[in-house]
Formats: sequence, structure tokens, C-alpha cells
Amino acid sequence: MKTHYADRQSILDFAAETYQTVPEYPWQRTPANAVLRHPNGKWYGLIVSIPRCRITGASDESCDVLNAKCDAMMIGSVILQKGFYPAYHMNKNNWISILLDGSVPLEQVIAMLQTSYALVSGGSGRNVRTEPKPWLVPANPQYENLAESLAVTGEIFWKQSGKFIVGDTLYIYEGRPIGAVTYACAVAETDIPCHYNQGGLHMEKVVRLKLLASYPQTQFTLERLHDYGVVSVRGPRGIPEDLYAALMREGEPFSRK
Repeated sequence: MKTHYADRQSILDFAAETYQTVPEYPWQRTPANAVLRHPNGKWYGLIVSIPRCRITGASDESCDVLNAKCDAMMIGSVILQKGFYPAYHMNKNNWISILLDGSVPLEQVIAMLQTSYALVSGGSGRNVRTEPKPWLVPANPQYENLAESLAVTGEIFWKQSGKFIVGDTLYIYEGRPIGAVTYACAVAETDIPCHYNQGGLHMEKVVRLKLLASYPQTQFTLERLHDYGVVSVRGPRGIPEDLYAALMREGEPFSRK
């Protein structure tokens, strides 16, 4: 049987399929560094692109590395394996680093990532977030005219992400040709059954959103988002604190005419 080796994309694909994790890219200076966040808000993985010499001492060639949480009792034996090292830039008593350069079998890396996820879950993997948070989410204008839909009732149904809870705020970024954040909506209801499969859009559950505020299409463009470290909006993601403050400050509150 052919052995499959781990790389950045295979880990991101596993996290998306297994835990519905959308990676976050919070740092403008290191846009390739991806955070894998548990629904309880804690990190269970961090993929960084760094010079190989920072962990192996081999060369200045860039490589991808996965930081994962590890049982403190196991770290000593784990880092003796090929491709495993003391954690780069994190607590070496609780984390390890794994090369994602095609040298470590994918199955082995996935096992470590599953362990990391369980550890940040408190061991049960059943912890759920209860504190509302803001999200930056993408929308495709080809599927729906949000301006028309929200103008009717001030509410809209949205594809359910397993991460959304009642009280969350979704800042909606509309893709081309708009290319800007246009609305802020509150999650009013979750887990509403919906069987929709049309035009490439598939939904089994939706959430109900209530319009909170709107923004001119020239206000929070992608170019401006770059200033806050947001390079792209390809899936639901957290919002840098300074961008969140600006969105809160500059939104035009919705009011029924």
C-alpha cells in the first residue's frame, strides 16, 4: 500500500472535513501562518512557514511546520521520531513541531492532530463555545442579492457553520464584483433544517440572521482589509481586534422605516 505523506494542504483538508475548521490567517507580516481553532476558542494547531534551520539546523530553505499540542508525558519520546521536534515558538512542555515537507506519513501526523484536538477539548472533545464572537464571512453575489433580500424583512437565512452560535455577529464580505464588507448581522437562530442543492450551493442546515448595520461598498474594501492583516476571505474566520473596532465604530445602524 502506498504511503501518503503530510503537507500543508492535506492537514488543512483533514481539519476542514473532520472538525469543520476554517483556518485563520491573523498576521499581516506572516500571511502563510494558519491557526486551527477549536470551537471553544483554543488553538489545536498552528501551521507556520519558516526557514528549516530554525528547527533542524539544516538550511535556510523555507518549510511548513505544524505545531500541535501533546501530552507532556509523551513529548520526550515523540520528538525522537523522524520529522518531530521541540515546539517552535511555543511552550515546549505542551507542544511539538512536525515537519510538513513530505517526510512524515500523513496518518502519523493526523493522529497527533487528533490528540491535540482532544487535549484542547478537555479530553472529551465535547466542549462547545458559549461566548458570542464576531466573524468575517464571505458571500457570493451570484447566488443572492443581499440588498434585496435584507430590504424585505431585515432578516435572511444563511448556511450553517458548525461554529456559529446564537448571539454571534457575522460581518458579510461580498465577493466580486463588490469586493467589500457590506452588512453586519446577528445570529438569531441556529440548526434550522434546510435541504438545498442548486447551482453549486449545498445546504443541510441554515441559521437565521437579523440585520444590525450596513456599510457603503467603498468603505471596507478588500484593499482596506489588507491594512488589518486580512489578505482574503475564503471562509468564516475570526476578525482582528482593530478591524472589529473599526467595523463597530463605522457601521450605519439598521432601522425599520
